[in-house]
Amino acid sequence: MTEHRPTEPLRSEHRDLLPHLLALDTAANETAGWDRNTAVATLGDLVGFLRGHLVPHATAEEAVLYPAVEEAMAAPGATATMRADHVEIVARIDRLAEAAAAVEQRWPDAELARDVAHQLVGLSAILQLHFRKEEEVLLPVLDANLDTDAAAALFTRMGEVAHQ
Repeated sequence: MTEHRPTEPLRSEHRDLLPHLLALDTAANETAGWDRNTAVATLGDLVGFLRGHLVPHATAEEAVLYPAVEEAMAAPGATATMRADHVEIVARIDRLAEAAAAVEQRWPDAELARDVAHQLVGLSAILQLHFRKEEEVLLPVLDANLDTDAAAALFTRMGEVAHQ
């Protein structure tokens, strides 16, 4: 029998997001074979997902999840490195969006294709590492300090922030 963890809803959300993160790696491996339409459509979809789902998820974490972790740890600033990850992730998404905008004019361009592939791999790596740190370091803190009802309220607040 598996132990119930109060943070299971967020872990489940991360599992739902994982295929989208892996799609970054898949896209990176396929860039050399893309035609202009495929490049524009694929990068548009990826940037749209990242800005439409992942950035609001990060915003909700910063507004709700990280303060709860810091309170549970009695350690203000304990999530500063996670916030720094978010700054880097958003900067990388912005760079990918700039490259995606250049695709319409410059594709196929071998240098641009290499740059896009590298950006996709780098973004995937930082996102997967970030999720792992949350799941293995931060969420166990909440599992030890929140009951199911308190965790549910926290995740409801996160959802509200993410959808503002």
